[in-house]
Formats: sequence, C-alpha cells, structure tokens
Amino acid sequence: MMETDNRKVSAEEVERLFRFTRQHFVEHYDLQAELADHLANAIEERWQHQPALSFEDALAAEFKKFGIFGFSDIVEKRQNALTKKYYKLLWGYFKNFLKLPQVLISIAAVVAVYLLLGLSVYIYSALFFIIMMFSLVRLFKIKKIYHHKTKATARRWLLEDIIFSCGGISPMLYLPVQINLHMKGYYLSEPIKWGLAVFIVVAVLLEYTALYILPRNAQKHLAETYPEYRLLQQ
Repeated sequence: MMETDNRKVSAEEVERLFRFTRQHFVEHYDLQAELADHLANAIEERWQHQPALSFEDALAAEFKKFGIFGFSDIVEKRQNALTKKYYKLLWGYFKNFLKLPQVLISIAAVVAVYLLLGLSVYIYSALFFIIMMFSLVRLFKIKKIYHHKTKATARRWLLEDIIFSCGGISPMLYLPVQINLHMKGYYLSEPIKWGLAVFIVVAVLLEYTALYILPRNAQKHLAETYPEYRLLQQ
C-alpha cells in the first residue's frame, strides 16, 4: 500500500501551478517559477496533514493565504527589488565615465557643450532635439528586438523587461522639455551655461548607458540573477 504521507506534486501538477500563476496575472517566467515552487512546497506540506485532500482543493486553500489581492503584493515587491537592482547596474556602468581615462572625455564633452551654448541661446533646444530623436529611435529599436525575442522564447523575465524598457528613460526625456520651455527668452549667464553643459552631458551618458551598454550586457546579468536563464534560452 502506497504511503500517503510522502505524496509529492507531479510534473503535470507543476504545469498546472504555472498555468494558475498566469491566470492570476503573473506574466514573468521568473515570478511564475518562484510562486509555483512556493505553492508546490506548501501543498506537499499540507498533504502531510491532509493526505486525502485533492490537488485543486489544496491549491485553493494555499492561494487563500495570499489574501484578496492574490499575487499582486509579491509581484510588486519583486518588481521593486529588481528595479533597484537595475538602477544599481545603471550606476555601476555610468560611474565608469567618472574614472580615468573616460572622465577626460566627459570633461571635454562638457567644455564643448558649454562653448556651443555660448554661440546661441537656441543651441540648447537643438541639442535636446537631436538627443531626444536618437534616444527615441534607439528605444523603439531595442523594444522591437525584445518583442521578437519574447515571442520566439515565449518567456518574459522581470529584470529583462526592466532592462529593455530602459526604466526611467521617459522622465529623463521629459525633464529637458520643461527646462527648455522655462528657458525661453532668458539670458544664459555663465553659471547657467556651465550647469546646462553638465546636465546635457550627464543626460547623454545616462541614456547611452541605459540604451546601449545595459542591453548589450543583459544576458550576463540575467544569467547571474537567474541560474536557469542560460539553459532555458538554448
């Protein structure tokens, strides 16, 4: 006679757990796997005390523990944690521009922009427009690449989503618009010109990091975050 106290979740039931998480609006594979593993362990533990309980009843009982908002709290916490990780990676790459020899290029760029601003008060608008257009074109391109990739693999990973959506890039583009609107008709003093030069160079370097460097290194960081990532991409 089979021992019921050692009852385990089957492979088919694990697939059911993945479907269950998707049905409850968990879109990313890493979160689905985390929740499926948690539910499977909880169900097996419940079976030790209630071996006759069906899988579906055990699943319903465990899901009730998540409250009226279901998985949304866990998804939000995980998203916040990985967004912080994203900005940590962004800062890690960005601060390379503040080290030798890159810092010399950064300083030269600030001086060049300062000199350009001295030529006309409209230079800022022109520079901003050029930066914005290049950024939007690049953003559209990497989103298109990512869309094709997720369609081919049928999996989305939360950190990968954040990297390829370039979290925070939209507000970065909106801020120069506001500065440009409030600057019209004002005389650019020397401190303002230097401040704008620094701002433009920092904005360009941040956008370059978010739009080029991080997406190029995405697979490395995803493999570090998710041990199974590289295996599942093959």
